[in-house]
Order: sequence, then structure tokens, then C-alpha cells
Amino acid sequence: MPRPAQRAARTQPASVQAAIEAFLAAARQPVLQEPGELPFNLQSGQFEFTEKGGVLLVSTWDDTRQLHRRAIAITESRPGRLTLAVERFGGKTGSLILYDESKPAGAPLRKQAERHHFREHLRGMIRKQFPGWRLLDLSADLDLEHSLSANYPRALLRKGRQGIAVIGAAPGPAEPAGALAYGLIWLDYLRRREPGLHIDTLVLFLPPPAVTATALRLRWLQGAKFDLFTYSPDGQSRQLDSADCGNLHTELLSPRPHERSPLHPEAEHTSRGVRLRGLDIPSSPGENIQAAVNEMARLRNAGALDKLNPLYTRHPEAWLESQIRRNLEIVDATLQPAPLYGQVIAVAGVDRGIADILTVDYDGRLAVIEIKAEEDLHLPLQALDYWMRIAHHAAQDDFKSRNYFPNVTLRSDPPRLLLAAPALAFHPTTETILRFFSSNIPVERIGLALEWRQAVRVLFRFRGAASTA
Repeated sequence: MPRPAQRAARTQPASVQAAIEAFLAAARQPVLQEPGELPFNLQSGQFEFTEKGGVLLVSTWDDTRQLHRRAIAITESRPGRLTLAVERFGGKTGSLILYDESKPAGAPLRKQAERHHFREHLRGMIRKQFPGWRLLDLSADLDLEHSLSANYPRALLRKGRQGIAVIGAAPGPAEPAGALAYGLIWLDYLRRREPGLHIDTLVLFLPPPAVTATALRLRWLQGAKFDLFTYSPDGQSRQLDSADCGNLHTELLSPRPHERSPLHPEAEHTSRGVRLRGLDIPSSPGENIQAAVNEMARLRNAGALDKLNPLYTRHPEAWLESQIRRNLEIVDATLQPAPLYGQVIAVAGVDRGIADILTVDYDGRLAVIEIKAEEDLHLPLQALDYWMRIAHHAAQDDFKSRNYFPNVTLRSDPPRLLLAAPALAFHPTTETILRFFSSNIPVERIGLALEWRQAVRVLFRFRGAASTA
């Protein structure tokens, strides 16, 4: 965030105007930005420069806003960017940044401005909803060391020895439902950073589209009090009852167990043709499907020479899923090797970036295996999205009525949840997030050897948030 001008030496208005005009002449997409505010696109007819009282008055406007500042000096000039020292009315100093959004360095500036603008919006909502609390910390900066995202501004409130952790999500392109994961990380971090405070509450300020998915997740979390707020475009916020924020809207699909194909030991039949190591090979009239399968097997192979080939790199989760299905007894010997089902539930509005398997153990208890081949901070809560829906249908006895797992007497216990990934692909915050999972969710982490494409080996198996067997 640019620092406000520190009483910069004044420059002749003509010189400041000449620098601005030179910048605008060279810029393809000129933008003007004041720290903490949303940027203005400098379109023809929506800005002007006027010399008045020995200084240059810079004005710009759009359909809903306007800005007027006295530009007193140029503090920085480089290709694609110009920083002005300005005076606001009342004599306060500050800065304005002109940048060319068509250049690579321009996009981060707009994102930063939008984040900082929402940070100030969040500040206002906090002050309104929590009068009497002291705002100790409010940031929208990236903190890689503690896995805190710049997309979700966060705050700490204090009253006496009581503390509240706060996180917000703007209605922009960043996924608002992701705020919960970062909120749990923030809460855990504050508890360790502030041992003198009793921080028992996480407050979330979310736009309406993120409310339902977050509220459903909150029902399965423990270890803190969770307060959920939403806000409208005009800046009004209100608290919600998470128990009254919608129900599970889910559909149990017809059972389609995986079927082996005689075309290759690792191939299986699908509704679209043949699948090998997680990739579909669509069949068409006159095509030699056996030759296509053989070619796929050659290129999508642990020993393939060309490991940059798209057929090798594409959909690693699907490839890992196929390996787990073929080696289920190695992954967990308590699970029945057949039948196995994948994607048995249509989850509307939930981003599924992971592969899954639904199976059952020899005691008749359902088990959901969620699979990720690469590090992903959101794995635990994405797995929870799916697990809660499986648990819902299990409680309704829907799997029996739809003829899943024929000849198996299914237990009514909550399904097991297994998170399977290469050992080094579990994000460091996975344990942190799992500590907030309800004790009613029997969750396990299964860490696989890095060479899973060649052979499946289990390196560790931890229950819940444990880090030792």
C-alpha cells in the first residue's frame, strides 16, 4: 500500500500536468487509484485538470462517485506508473497512483485496491456490530508464513481479557466460501499469538452467495463459537442464525459401480467409453479402440519418457483415484474392494476439485475417500461438503432403497471420512482445520508415497488432527 505523501516539495503545476499528460498519452488503459478506495478508469470525458491557486486540481468521476484532489508534486515516475503527492480539502496530505492496467504490473494494483477498499468496509461493519470492542488488528495483507490470504481481510477485537477473531469475504472473484478455512487458521493463530486473551469466537462477514455453504459447514464444527453475518451492496450488515440458513439440496444418483474392461488390466467401462488411469477414451464408429487404449497406456504411464505430455499431466486426482481403487486393500484393508462408487451425489453450487470414492467396510459402515494429488488448503472443508451429504442420505437409508451395496447390511453410524493424498501434499494447515471438526466425524489422513503412479504405499495413517500414529 503506498504511503501518504510526507509534505513533498511542491512542483510547478505545469510540470505536474505535463507529467500526467505524458503518462496518459502512453497508457492504453489508464487508471487512477487512491489508497483505500476503488480505482477510477480514466475514460475520455470523465476527468480533467485545472490550475487553481497555484496548484493543479485533478478531478475524475464515474456514474456513482467523484474525486477532487490538489496535485502538488510527482513523487515517483516509471514506465506504466506515476505517483502524485496530493492535498485533500482540509489540508490533509495523501497520494494518488496513475497506472496502466494493460501492463502486467497493473493488475495487482487493482486487486490490492479492491482488497483494501473492502478492508475499510469491514472496519465499518465491525464498528457497527461490535460497539465497545477495541479493534487491535485489521489487515488485508498476504501472510505466507501463517497461511493467511490477502483475499480475506481479518481482524482481532478485544474487550478486557476477551477476544474475537473476525474474517470477511468480498463479493469479488475470490471464492467467498473459502473465508471459513482462513478464518479457522486465523483463529488458531491468534490463540497462539495472544495467550493472555480468551478468544472463543470466530465472526464471519460474508456476501449472500456464500452464506448457505458456510452455514452448512458450521453445523459440523466445534471448538469455538461461530457468528455469521451477511451484508448488502449498500453496506448494511446483519447477523444470521446459521441453523436457519438453508438445508442440504442434494440428489443421490443412480448407482454406477466401476466395471473392469478387458481392453487393459487398468481399464474400465464408463458411460462415455473406456477410462484408463483416470482419463476417458471416447469411442467413435470405425475407431480402433484397442489401439487408442494401448497408446494411452504408453503415454500415461509411470515410466513414460515424456512427463510433460498432457496425457501424462492431466487430471492427477483421477489417476490417483484409479490407483487407490486398484489397491484398496493396501490403502485400508478394512474396506471391501467391491462395489466401489464415484461421484454418487450431485452437489449443486459446490466446487469439487477432488476425486472421491464411496465404499463400505467389512462391518457395513460407509466410508468416503476424498483424494487430492496436490497440496490444497481447502481439502478438509471440501471433503466435509461431500461427507455431510453422504451422511444425510445414510441417515435416511437412501443407499439401501437405491440398491447401493447389494447384499451388504449397512450400519447407521456416520460414515468414515478418509483423506488420501501423497504424504507431502497435505497442506500444513490440514491439522489445524481438522481440530475444529466435530467429534462425530471419524476422519483419517492417509499419506501415500510420492511414487504412487508406480506403486501405492502408505507412509502414515493419522486419526483426526493427530500428528502421530
